[in-house]
Amino acid sequence: MELRTARRGVLRRVQAMVIAVAAAVAFGPSIVPAEAAEEVQSVPDRVAVLSWNICGTASQCPSRENPSAKLDEIVDIVEADPGYAVIMLQEACKSIHSDKLAERLGDGWVVRHRTAKIVGTARDVGCSMSGKADAGVAIAMKKLPGSDFVTGPDGRPGWDLTFTSTRGLEHVEGKDDLPKTNYTTQGAPCLQDQGNKLLACTSHFVHGGVADADEIQDASLKDFHRTTVDWQNGGYRTIVGGDFNIKVQDDDIDPMYDGNFEADSNDKCNTTGPRPSWYIGCRNSFGSKLDYIFFGDRGWGLRGGDVRYDGSDAYEDRELSDHWGITAAVSPS
Repeated sequence: MELRTARRGVLRRVQAMVIAVAAAVAFGPSIVPAEAAEEVQSVPDRVAVLSWNICGTASQCPSRENPSAKLDEIVDIVEADPGYAVIMLQEACKSIHSDKLAERLGDGWVVRHRTAKIVGTARDVGCSMSGKADAGVAIAMKKLPGSDFVTGPDGRPGWDLTFTSTRGLEHVEGKDDLPKTNYTTQGAPCLQDQGNKLLACTSHFVHGGVADADEIQDASLKDFHRTTVDWQNGGYRTIVGGDFNIKVQDDDIDPMYDGNFEADSNDKCNTTGPRPSWYIGCRNSFGSKLDYIFFGDRGWGLRGGDVRYDGSDAYEDRELSDHWGITAAVSPS
């Protein structure tokens, strides 16, 4: 499905350079932006991205007992449009969502799951449906011609980014009546295709019920933004997104627009409220926009992007999730 509306701007080209010291804090001891190739690698003329909080981990989630229905929706979308190259999932369980999605997508895709930690602790977040402590987020990327995925320290494709700026902000279990800790539970799984110089990451920031949520969200956004800048300076095209739990009308999201552009910048429709009856230019009508996809200014031009209100009957009736998905398409520039 070709996405409605389009915006194409003149984007700056940045001379490729090595970034090592500036990114070391955010990426850990062994993951830093690599030196770019002298010639930019080729990518498809059209690259589509889907991000969706599938609400698959908590007991109150719709259709949590039917994880395959959520996966059916995703697979139907990407199979109907071969341009899809990146999928971002939030509130996913590794065993019943991320691993199964990898099986459904097949050998032509790479999937990485990052299990979340309970805020201010070292304990993994549980998944009520699987009965395992494996709730988190996942990133998937298609194997494109020339793809060469970097393997992380754990031996799996990709690596996990830690938002180190949150250190000292997290209360035990996110409760304001419990002490602050030095745990840094916030972060993102990333896939790095060094063959095509592509980096894609997704995250789910803390919700407003967590103690000092605003500060933790701001610190998370700071580190996520720095990730995009550092890797763009290293010669990569970047794609990041997810459920940031930050309303688009808040100033808190503004830093992300420095060096990046938003998928649905033309209308910014709601991702959590009811489906608008008239949503052309809706600007978050009757709900909040909490979900985002950002593309780096370096190397991308926007073809179009929107909140996805169309899908199966179950999806349109909000029987699969309390969030709408968001989609976008870009072209290399």
